[in-house]
Amino acid sequence: MFKRFLSVAAVSIALCGFAGTAGAQTWSPEQQELWQVEQQQWKMSAAKDLSWIDSMVHPNLRYWGTGSPMPRDKASLKHWSRFDSDSSTVLHQELFPISATITGNVAVLQYHYMMVSENHKKERETVTGQYTDVLIKENGRWMFIAWAGGDVKKD
Repeated sequence: MFKRFLSVAAVSIALCGFAGTAGAQTWSPEQQELWQVEQQQWKMSAAKDLSWIDSMVHPNLRYWGTGSPMPRDKASLKHWSRFDSDSSTVLHQELFPISATITGNVAVLQYHYMMVSENHKKERETVTGQYTDVLIKENGRWMFIAWAGGDVKKD
């Protein structure tokens, strides 16, 4: 996706990552717990373990990805995650935390990511992007209830 700007993007993301990591090192235990939930979701998704959708996503989920014309729900997430899982493989990914704000049982988490994937034709693609996730804590567990973001568009 970012073929000609990959070097610039990698340096920019790395610099943002260092700033975010420094902030994450001073996070409270609850903020660190939240970040671990985020990392676990990405690991499960990369491993094509779609059980994260049932175990980590609230039934009232609404999300709006950069490639979607409108917000979608949990049923749509399940449908498209199966398709995406079958059509590509994540080779490497890295998350760069920016901020974690917690008020009561609601949290807002913001971060950048960089990911390399391979499609069924064995073509590799590197993408970068960002998300703002909203999680709600129910019965002692953080669950995704909303997010917006995704890959940065090609030029």
